Amino acid sequence: MPRFLFQISSMLLLVALCNFSIAQQSQTIETQLLERLTKSKNELQALEREITNKSNTYADRLRKKEATIQELRNQAAAQQRLADEQLVSLEKLKERVEQWSAQSHYQQHILTEYSIATQMNVADGSKYRILDLAAERINAALNPAWQESDVLSSDGHIYAVPSLTLGPVSIGLETETQSAGLIIKETGQPSRMISVFNSASNKEFFALHQTGTGLYTFDPTLGNALQLHHHNEKLTDHLRKGGLWAIPILIFGALSLMIALLKTAQILRLPKVKRNLAEEIQALVNKDADHSAIDQVSSQAGPDQRELVSIARSVPVSQQRDDLLVAFLMEHKHKLEKYMGVVATSAAIAPLLGLLGTVSGMISTFKMMTIFGSGDAATVSGGISEALVTTELGLIVAIPSLVVSALLTRQIKSYCHKLENFAIKLSKISFT
Repeated sequence: MPRFLFQISSMLLLVALCNFSIAQQSQTIETQLLERLTKSKNELQALEREITNKSNTYADRLRKKEATIQELRNQAAAQQRLADEQLVSLEKLKERVEQWSAQSHYQQHILTEYSIATQMNVADGSKYRILDLAAERINAALNPAWQESDVLSSDGHIYAVPSLTLGPVSIGLETETQSAGLIIKETGQPSRMISVFNSASNKEFFALHQTGTGLYTFDPTLGNALQLHHHNEKLTDHLRKGGLWAIPILIFGALSLMIALLKTAQILRLPKVKRNLAEEIQALVNKDADHSAIDQVSSQAGPDQRELVSIARSVPVSQQRDDLLVAFLMEHKHKLEKYMGVVATSAAIAPLLGLLGTVSGMISTFKMMTIFGSGDAATVSGGISEALVTTELGLIVAIPSLVVSALLTRQIKSYCHKLENFAIKLSKISFT
């Protein structure tokens, strides 16, 4: 027993010594870890301070660079504004110089014209003749008087006619034909007279020339109405502007018009459908009337109803009779609707052809603009005219064709519907 206790005590002592040794080792390791952590923390703080210092240094340098760049930008903007102001001033000076030059050229032109007109000779002391001529022209404009003017006749001869000028409008009188007209003056060409007044105005002009009293017909448009009148084009010229695509549109339009007229005449010649004919025939059959009475009643209706009655009388009530009636109705409907698809097709295809012409014209326009530029309107007007004219023709053909197709189709359906109702009623009547 004492030996057992001694062993236990020894074991406990060994365990205590081991725990003590482990505790000492743990304490040593903990101390070393704390020292390493402290050292690392100090190094980290030192590194952060170093990074902060360097960041501040770089930030200061960056701010200085940005300030320098901003200053350079301001200087560049100031230089650019100065250059722009100088350029604008130069442009304004050029514009003024051009205006002064144009005024000078205009004045020189007027002076040259007056000098040539009066054949002035400065050596003779007539250097003020220009001003005298200007005063004479002003007095002549304020106090108009009849004078002789040379005009170009239609046969190519130049002859003198009495003329009266009021502002920009000049009136000439042709004594041989007792007619008056406007005198058109064009640069580089002889003056010509155009007769645009009626007989009453001609009499007033001749009275004004002979007695000094009369009514003066004045053009408030100052010649624009006359130019518009001369620019009015004929229908053929207008259609010719449509180009190649106007031809199929016109063909479809003519075809649609011809068929519409024929179908209208056919529908107008259709006999009226007698509504109570089936009831009258049924009443006669119920009374056992003879065939002559039925024929007399049927003769009052149109040929289509008489044909239906003939089919019903020739075949007893059966599926065969119904088939024959339906076949007759279908054949008659087919005759009425024949060629109506051409009108509907014209109404559908005409706008598409117009659109095709529009696209073709615009392609031609852009091609001309690419070659000649967009400065000259006459160069690109041909393509635009083709584009607009084809669109116009397509709509002109399509709209009436669509309306006519709808009206004729409605009339045909109404007539066929009445015949179908009559055939249905007739199919139930037994004539045997």
